[in-house]
Amino acid sequence: MRQTIAFQATGFDCQPFNVGVEAQEGQDPATMPVAILAFESGGNVMMSVPLGVGDAGNLMKAFTDAEPHRESLPDASDWEPVPAGLPEGLFWALTPNVTGVSVTPPQATPQGGVPHWTLTFDDADGSQIQIAVGDAMCVQVIRSLADVANREEEEGGETDDADEAEFEEIEDDELLDDVLEDEDEDEGDEPAR
Repeated sequence: MRQTIAFQATGFDCQPFNVGVEAQEGQDPATMPVAILAFESGGNVMMSVPLGVGDAGNLMKAFTDAEPHRESLPDASDWEPVPAGLPEGLFWALTPNVTGVSVTPPQATPQGGVPHWTLTFDDADGSQIQIAVGDAMCVQVIRSLADVANREEEEGGETDDADEAEFEEIEDDELLDDVLEDEDEDEGDEPAR
């Protein structure tokens, strides 16, 4: 059954790990999990996804592709996530079989302004998990993805030229700089007290 679950992330973590298993014949080594990407909302909702070097590069590319479509919204810098309102004792641990990810920047829509980034994880059965992420957490996510994407090179692994071009740090640094500049501009706009 196709479902859409949405929550606002109040926490984020990305932890590297070593599965100790070699890629099977015909399997792309970039798809082997090397980290766990986790988002939480309050103490009741958590989503975790294994992340390979290639997955991290693709997600960074999604952020880079989304950045030019970002719209300046007056409420975006003030947006704070609200923890999921599940009753105490009820806990959701989501582990989708991710087949695709999309990133939507803050923007104005006919229904009103969306002051946060939205990460949408598509599951194999057509379901989706949509996670609202603020600018500060977005910076943490991008930094963590860059660490994962560059992990293979740091460990002395070999990457082909296509992978190296995909994971160039220039694009990520530009996106990170854009986010940080927006935060600095927002802080400068505050009235003197």
